[in-house]
Amino acid sequence: MPLTSYCKKCGQDVPVASFCPNCRAKLAANTVRLAWCVDHHPVRDWMCWNSVMRLLLPVLGMTLLLVILLEAIMGGLDGVSMLLGGGLIVSLMGIMGMILAVMLLVFILQGDDLLDCVIDSRGIHVQQYLPNPTALKLLLRGKSPRMLESGEDLLLVSSREIAWKDIQRVQLWPEKSMILFYAPKWWMRVSLPCTPFTWEDALSFIRDKIGKKKTVILPEECRQTAPVKAKSAKPARTHQLTFEEVAAEFGGPPDEPALPENVSPEVTGELESDFTSLSDVLQEIKESDNA
Repeated sequence: MPLTSYCKKCGQDVPVASFCPNCRAKLAANTVRLAWCVDHHPVRDWMCWNSVMRLLLPVLGMTLLLVILLEAIMGGLDGVSMLLGGGLIVSLMGIMGMILAVMLLVFILQGDDLLDCVIDSRGIHVQQYLPNPTALKLLLRGKSPRMLESGEDLLLVSSREIAWKDIQRVQLWPEKSMILFYAPKWWMRVSLPCTPFTWEDALSFIRDKIGKKKTVILPEECRQTAPVKAKSAKPARTHQLTFEEVAAEFGGPPDEPALPENVSPEVTGELESDFTSLSDVLQEIKESDNA
């Protein structure tokens, strides 16, 4: 699992728990981090070419603008027209093509490397390691060959990081499993290559850290939405039925009960004297309710 806790006493990643399984040291909540390693091929990495173009295009643009400005001062509009029609643009495009061809050769000779990616409570960290280093590979990366004196087979050649408080914009590139972090909003500081197995965990980590910040430009996948509160159901109002409503529901007032048959006149008289009709009983109850 890429989600681990980092034990400072042991100096290694351990499964997420309250205590280190090796030294039994207590692990704080801020020691949880997401760590993984990916193979990096500079010649096939768009971000390497993007770094070159971010430097090359402004230089060529400023050169073109400076030449046009000087020609306008010395020769006027006619001189500028002759300059642009004389192949200046083609020449600059040729220079750019030669520079890109040289950079292609440089990226090939640099060789492949490894990227150690970490997301923790402090921010985003990407460290670049060069396996089987040589003097040529180090020189092409702008490093001193003296680094070979350490005798290590895996050298740390670069490190990039950005703190959570400095991030002002996050951009997702799901086709390449890449997350881009900007600071300020128009300048990319760190590109974080992910794997299909760490993509969702990385987005979840970002949501927990900066998902609620309104000052950071975030995609919808990185925003932390507030939980929807369930509305409490109001108790239903009760209605007490009246005798008239009950009678109307069943098709009118109930019929009076009939006296038993084959009864002597004396008994019938006694029953009739003791009998009170149902309509009289209902009328008495209604009058008592109204009172």
